Amino acid sequence: MLASLSRAERQVGRVLLSDYPSAGLSTAAGLAQQARVSPPTVLRFAQSLGFTGFPELQKALREELTRQSTGPLVRLRTEVETGSAREVALRHSRTQADRSVESLARIPEASYESAVGLLADPTRRIVLVGGRFSYLVAFHLGLHLEQLRPGVRMISDPQGKDLGTIVDLNHRDVVVLFDFHRYQRSAEELAEAAKRRGATLILVTDSLACPVAPRADVVLDVTSVTEHAFQSMTAAFMLTEQLLHLVVERIGEPAHTRLALWDRSRAEEFQE
Repeated sequence: MLASLSRAERQVGRVLLSDYPSAGLSTAAGLAQQARVSPPTVLRFAQSLGFTGFPELQKALREELTRQSTGPLVRLRTEVETGSAREVALRHSRTQADRSVESLARIPEASYESAVGLLADPTRRIVLVGGRFSYLVAFHLGLHLEQLRPGVRMISDPQGKDLGTIVDLNHRDVVVLFDFHRYQRSAEELAEAAKRRGATLILVTDSLACPVAPRADVVLDVTSVTEHAFQSMTAAFMLTEQLLHLVVERIGEPAHTRLALWDRSRAEEFQE
């Protein structure tokens, strides 16, 4: 809705998004000070979003935090949905796709540019790691990246069999860390280890409130919200697919050559 707001209200919106939802949980005067607007502007901002006032906006933020802090059991639906299985699947898929695209649009241009530049830089080693479920997205990105450029490493056990990779991190390395709610302590520990060794940290998460966010050099936050019991990785997969497209364009001919060599080496595996 930013485009439909007044200039001053957009300032409030950007401050809220930059430290979401924490910025909205302070006082109206505090949020106004951060946005460099008057307190009445904060009130108008809340009303433009459909709330009666700032207290109602804060109530919605607190309720959202409560929902996010609970697991899938709490999010289970009790009512039976109308329509056939196909109709229900298509209805939710359209909603999820729209929600995902909207979240990709909220990522700042500078964050896209920084991430693509780092991923396409052949002088840097890329180390990818994810959480219990988000490792699927991390490996999806890594399996494709290694076809485009050298120096890509995917790890799953940074405190165990992959500890050597963490110990060897240096200022030329880029750690791409996926950490989605519920956020894992191991991700925070890994981020601290990476920064101590001078590595650059790209965080892919579902909220700027992720504990790793303050340590990250680049943050790409995408939605994981869904109507179902389990969180959605739709937006995360969308993001990685578009990053891959941008990286191919940024690397150019060397990526095309590596892809050709990759296919040639695996030609015997494929059926005509």
